[in-house]
Amino acid sequence: ETQRLYFEKQLSLAAEFRLPLFLHMRNAHSDFMAILGRNRDKLKECGGGVVHSFTGTLEEAHSILAFGGLYIGVNGCSLKTEENAEVVRQLPNDRILLETDCPWCGIRSSHAGHKHVSTKFPTVKKKEKWTAESLIDGRCEPCQISQVLEAIAGIKQEPKEKLAEIYYQNTLNVFFSRTGKTRTE
Repeated sequence: ETQRLYFEKQLSLAAEFRLPLFLHMRNAHSDFMAILGRNRDKLKECGGGVVHSFTGTLEEAHSILAFGGLYIGVNGCSLKTEENAEVVRQLPNDRILLETDCPWCGIRSSHAGHKHVSTKFPTVKKKEKWTAESLIDGRCEPCQISQVLEAIAGIKQEPKEKLAEIYYQNTLNVFFSRTGKTRTE
């Protein structure tokens, strides 16, 4: 109940300050959509946002995208299972944002999306001494966003360079105005 209450308050603040939303919804689609539905006007005032670390069904994605102004954030958690990969395959490219959710949500070797990853980073165990040339094993870092792009490109069977341009433009659309100024300027 506390989450529901403060989610609505956060929507009010985003609308008041005209800030894009960064939303996390896990196993709460009905409540999430009901709250968005009650606050549709606020969603328009803030200019939309991203539903971060999406792991839901295709039907859930379609209902989110039907609101307009919302994008789906994809990271390693979004690419765990073959079912997740199939949802991502069917998402429209003009509504996807790339994420890593550092230090979590990297693409693990057990994830369905891993077979499409070609970029590898040297790692060290947590107890070993970290160096600038390596990553800590099991920790996701911002540079690994390239792996998310590679996995999506492989799943969709589209060139990663083309998708990178689309997803970059999507990011600008969500977080920056058409003039290149941030929404708070």
